[in-house]
Amino acid sequence: MKVAVFRRRKIGGFSLIEMLVSFAVLALIMGMLLSITSVTSKAWKGTTEKMQAFEESRAAFDRITSLLGQAMLNPYWDYDDLQNPTKYERASELQFLSLPMARMGKDAAAFPTHGIFFQAPTGKVADKPSFGNMPFLLNAYGYFVEYGPDERPTWLPASVSTKYRFRLKEWRVPSENWTLYQKTSRAAGKSYLGTTSYDWITLDTPAAKTLAENVIALVIYPKNTESTSTALSLAEAGTFVYNSRTTSATKEGKNQKHQLPPEVEVIMVAIDETSALRKCNNASAAPALLDASWFKKPVDLEDNLKRLTDSLNSQNIKYITLRSTVKIRGARWSQ
Repeated sequence: MKVAVFRRRKIGGFSLIEMLVSFAVLALIMGMLLSITSVTSKAWKGTTEKMQAFEESRAAFDRITSLLGQAMLNPYWDYDDLQNPTKYERASELQFLSLPMARMGKDAAAFPTHGIFFQAPTGKVADKPSFGNMPFLLNAYGYFVEYGPDERPTWLPASVSTKYRFRLKEWRVPSENWTLYQKTSRAAGKSYLGTTSYDWITLDTPAAKTLAENVIALVIYPKNTESTSTALSLAEAGTFVYNSRTTSATKEGKNQKHQLPPEVEVIMVAIDETSALRKCNNASAAPALLDASWFKKPVDLEDNLKRLTDSLNSQNIKYITLRSTVKIRGARWSQ
């Protein structure tokens, strides 16, 4: 009689040490994954917040550069003196002007950096409905930075505190409301064209509207690249001022008065709302984010920009710098 012998089969498994090692490796992998996820999430959140914070500034910058490219002067040739003519000269009722706002008599702290004023045939800006079918109607535009209170709607209760900020302003005058032709077409028109006058720019009538908040700098640099491979400043010697009525820029020894600059470099610097809230603190006096000596001379442009960005970085202020060179289609840099 045979007796069946049952042997217990040895089942393979992990030892305690192997289990501990595998758990340690798994924990390490999970930690690395969480760290990567956290860094990616922060980077995504930071990029999204930055895009949202400066979305308004980007849109405003695009608007300025787009309209600036349409600037026009519509120059013509006329006698230098209708009573005693001696030569033909270029003339234009219109005007292209860029300059530090302090040159317009504005406080440099409240109106930092530059302003630019020009006309463009944008049409459909007129307030009168009967002007709506004129797609090339001429309108006047101006852009500058101003520090001051917000534009409060009438229904806002007095308990809501006023918000003081740097703001990019747009001064826009519909064709039927601006006064330049009244000044250039009358008996004194000829003498008016020959002066440095720009009293048609009345920033309070109509009131300039906010185009973007927290813009702290707007730099305008007119240039000419047609005669040489290197960009030449067309502003007044040693300054950023360009006045189409009095410009001293020349080509082959001939004055280029009543001409648009072929190129204009536009630089805009904006900060985010969190930084603006911290630095402005709803104070009526503008915080000193820019040195009064900056952006006075084209030769110091790059150095001034570096000084500004270094200052913002040292104060832990988030900012964006937008920069573009606009080619003005209406420029006729001719003899």
